[in-house]
Amino acid sequence: MLITACQPGFSTKSAPVTVSEIEGPKSERIATVTKLLVTQEPLPSPLQNAYFLEEQIGDNQLGPSDYVSFGMLEIKPDDLSAWRGKLLPLKVQPDYVAPQASPDWWVNVAEYSSLELFKLRPYTQRIHGWIGIDAKTNKIYIYPTFSRY
Repeated sequence: MLITACQPGFSTKSAPVTVSEIEGPKSERIATVTKLLVTQEPLPSPLQNAYFLEEQIGDNQLGPSDYVSFGMLEIKPDDLSAWRGKLLPLKVQPDYVAPQASPDWWVNVAEYSSLELFKLRPYTQRIHGWIGIDAKTNKIYIYPTFSRY
């Protein structure tokens, strides 16, 4: 016996991606991104600049609604070791990902291969994704993903 149900007006088409970005002057972006990251413990150093956006893929109806986030932090060169000391290295390098909007602050595919990659904890509650440090530019890239069911 097979039981099926239909939802009026339901479509199997993909929902459009919804993008939310932290905007404003540098000082406001830094303050907002710092609040997002300081959920379990303080950051190892103050941020010099910060960018963050989140894409929602899905419509919150049947099935999961996925969220992917992209962040970039700039720190002082002397602070790199403090960040490395708080993070656990990843054993396997994940595939490159980029936001659909491709902001100019996000790491490009060529630079991605030279990042030092770490686990997300303790600076995000999400478990899938990575933190990447670019020692040449003093930039830290954050890519956490999340599914809501």
